[in-house]
Amino acid sequence: MEEQTREEIYACNREALRYIQGFLRGDSEAFHSLVDLFSQRIDRLVHKMIPSHHDAEDVVNEAWLKVAQNLHKFDQSLPFHAWLYRLTSNTCIDFLRKKREITMEDDQLHYQLQKAPPHSDTPETLFLKKESQNDLREMLSHLDEVDRLIMTLRFSEELSYDQIGEIVGMSKNTVGTRLFRARKQLKSLWDEQLRERRATHATY
Repeated sequence: MEEQTREEIYACNREALRYIQGFLRGDSEAFHSLVDLFSQRIDRLVHKMIPSHHDAEDVVNEAWLKVAQNLHKFDQSLPFHAWLYRLTSNTCIDFLRKKREITMEDDQLHYQLQKAPPHSDTPETLFLKKESQNDLREMLSHLDEVDRLIMTLRFSEELSYDQIGEIVGMSKNTVGTRLFRARKQLKSLWDEQLRERRATHATY
């Protein structure tokens, strides 16, 4: 899956380069094609980080506006997706730090971020999943914004440590260390929540 994602995104980069060059020559339609090429990935990334759908749409629009304004600064010898993800990620983080609204679904860790098999959910399991997702959102609010971003890029976008490092400006080893630390912190929070629930149920 990771290798497939890597090949897909680099194929997009090659196509994006043509659109970038066209846009810089004054072809406005080329920019629309560039947006179409990466829109699903950018929408997915932003909606994982921003809790409000309305706010997420605003952030998506702001990110693409920044792309248009700064595309002339992009070094065309480098992977476009890394530059695009970094710009979008910084836009999300700036928004979150200003609003202090923290979101992002983790899976447990992959579980919550992957689509469930069709027709596999009963009303009871849907309720439990929703409750679990709410718990994870609450726990993730305790993580540093960059750690939440790294976890989203890893578990939602399924990027490699090297690719994440390109986006967040860290070495592969640092990415791994921060993922390990974030997992450990989430596990500690999860265990604490389970203890509190058991104590609550024991009083009934």
